[in-house]
Formats: sequence, structure tokens, C-alpha cells
Amino acid sequence: MRRLLLLLAALTLATPALAQRELTVAAIGGPLQDHMRRTLFESFTRATGIPVRDVAYDANVGPIRAMVQARNVTWDVALVEAPDLVRGCEDGIFERIDFSVVRRDKFLPGGTTTCGAGAIGWGVTVFWDQSRQPNGPANFQELWDTGRFPGRRTMRRGARMTMEIALLADGVPAAEIYRVLATPAGQARAFAALDRIRPSLHFWTGPQQPIELINAGEIAYAVGFVGRTANAIRGGARFNINWDTLLFSYDYWAVVRGSPHATNAMRLIEHMTNTEPLLELTRLWPINPVTAAVANDPDVRQRNPLMMSNHTDRGLRIDTEFWLEYGPDLEQRFASWLNR
Repeated sequence: MRRLLLLLAALTLATPALAQRELTVAAIGGPLQDHMRRTLFESFTRATGIPVRDVAYDANVGPIRAMVQARNVTWDVALVEAPDLVRGCEDGIFERIDFSVVRRDKFLPGGTTTCGAGAIGWGVTVFWDQSRQPNGPANFQELWDTGRFPGRRTMRRGARMTMEIALLADGVPAAEIYRVLATPAGQARAFAALDRIRPSLHFWTGPQQPIELINAGEIAYAVGFVGRTANAIRGGARFNINWDTLLFSYDYWAVVRGSPHATNAMRLIEHMTNTEPLLELTRLWPINPVTAAVANDPDVRQRNPLMMSNHTDRGLRIDTEFWLEYGPDLEQRFASWLNR
């Protein structure tokens, strides 16, 4: 019996991966998640012996909320948009980040919250296919000029970003957007601006759809995610990105409340936001890391001229607090407007 116990102990020490429970990470799918798997998730497994599997979701935190409420948590870490993170933290569906494990001082300003650690910056801009449309709009006001720039336009299906774009198109300065949009008159003005070009508008729901629609020739001008557009350009697409139409924000890594592996989930977040794995990711995808040492690295910026960090001074940062306060009502009104 003693020899058997010694043998079992030796096997446990020799195979640490078998002694560890698998972690599940939910991200937004597509080629970016494929690259994250290779550079962030698998490198954590190599370093710790802890297996990581990943699943894709559409950034709707409804399934996360449901599993927490049902006390049947099957995801450990999720990539979450800023408003959903703050609201979810207040509602108790995300754990507080353990900043004794995740080093807070390595992030850009605004790169951490009570329940989140900065993952990637993201943004949307107007882009078009230069092989079909040699010239494009210089700003959102010109995007609204269907006489000068004919053809259909596509934007994200939802109030957030669309309402800002409508007011920018109506001539509201970027610095005044959220002050104006907080008023009934400003909201009416945004919907009126959308009404003016409604026959030319199409709304997408999936992040790859703007590129697919442009490539198919169904859309002349798109407002789409910078990372996917930039990666298509790197692959040979003749897209033109207009950085003067940039709207941007951060996404965060969060631990799902009730995860049975919360301690290792914090370790995973610390690893995924470290310099070395993120540098590997930037070699495969023009992401905008929220880890300062990578986001500000001159070599990374030079290697990725289409990285958002190079252009944020020309854009509008999406106001998380505004969308927490006004988002539910505006999303409902936008849905009603769509269905009119």
C-alpha cells in the first residue's frame, strides 16, 4: 500500500496539467480569437500546466448573467465591453479583480476598473473599397451626403455609436456630443439625422459583416471595426480607413462571479495582459493593447501603422458613463425607430 501511495504521488508531481482544472475563456470569435488562442491562452498553459479552452460569443452578457443567476457557471473569464462590465460589476455578475495578482500599474489610464483589467482597445471608422470607390467621405457630414457620395451605407445595429455618428453628421462638435445627446432635443436631432438618409442605411450585427458587404459590392461605405479592416488591408484589400471618423473604447477581461476556478482565472488575466504574450499577438493582428508597455512601444507602432494607438488623437472616445445612464432608454427607442 505504501508503495502504491508513493507511486500515485510521483505521478501527480510528474503530470501537473492533470492536477489542474480546465479554464474556459469567452471572447468575440473570428481570426482575432484564433490568434489569442495561440499567443495568450496556449502560452498560459505552457507556463502553468493549466488547460484553457475558449468559446466565442457575441459580447452580449445575457448568457453570463443567466449562468450566474442559475448558479451554473461554466465560463471563467470573459472579454466584456465597458458599459456591460460596469453594470455587471454593480449587479454582481463579475468578480472584483484581485490586484494583488493582476498588476494594476501596467495599464494605460482608464485601463482597469473594479471588476475589469484592460484587454484591447477597439474602434470603428468609415472605410470603403478604393477599387470600387476611388474617393470617400472625409467626415461623417460627408457620409450623409448621398448626392456627392451615392450608394448604401452600413453601421452597427444599435444606438451606441450610431447616435454619436448621427450628431457628428449633423454638425455637432465632438467635444459637445455627449452634452447634446443627454438632452431630449439632442436625441430628437440624432433621430432626425438618421431619418434623412434612412433609405440608404443598412445595419449590421456581426463584426465581419461590414467587410463582407463591402467585398460583395452591396455597400459603398461602411462603419466597421478598425482591427478587422486593418487586418484585411494587411491581407491585400484596397480599403481606405478614414481616421477622422474614429470612435473608440476599451474591452476588459473579467472573471465570472461564481467561477469555481477564480484564483487561476486571475492568474490567466495577469498572464494575458503581460508584455511578452501581447507582443506576440501584435505580430499577428494590429490590436491596440491596453498594457502601456506594448501600446506605447515604438517598434509595435511602427510595425502596425494601422494600430489604433497611432490615431486616437483624431477620434472620439465613447463615454461609458453616458451609456450606462442613457443606454437602456436609447436602445429601446432605437429599436422602435428601426421597426417603424
